[in-house]
Amino acid sequence: MWTARNRQGFLGVTCSFLDKNFIIHEVTLTVEYVRYPHTGENISDTLFVILDEWGLREKVHVIVTDNGANMKKAIKDMGSITQNIKWQSCTAHTLQLVVGKGLSLVKLLVLRAKRLIDFFLRPKQSERLEEIQKKSRLIVDVVRKLLLFFYYLYILIYNNYKQLLGCW
Repeated sequence: MWTARNRQGFLGVTCSFLDKNFIIHEVTLTVEYVRYPHTGENISDTLFVILDEWGLREKVHVIVTDNGANMKKAIKDMGSITQNIKWQSCTAHTLQLVVGKGLSLVKLLVLRAKRLIDFFLRPKQSERLEEIQKKSRLIVDVVRKLLLFFYYLYILIYNNYKQLLGCW
């Protein structure tokens, strides 16, 4: 379920299945408008229409969604009408929520690391750093390793976070 700024909701439905050779296939069936409010009842009504259009009502066994209360209720309501339909939470969505909460704990550390990197990437500071490097190799090695550590931590966190978001 995706909701636009004007509160128009759209429901994307994909179908995953195994063929007789046990090769997995995934097909996008439709993207349908869901009338407002986006209650479990409106969502389940829309899903039943889609399943009936494709002749899949009795062939669907699991519907995977995010953890939204309206989505869970929609699938639960559908399961009470058609006994074969069960709800399953999306693992990728749950993992994204966990990572997002985990990143909030290190947000300050990442911001400080970024400021430190930005500071030393300025031409004037780079020149000063070079002068210090000439004077003391030991201190420079420590500073360089710390800068690299924070820089790679920053890249690692943000690139992984972008990849997780990219799956939506």
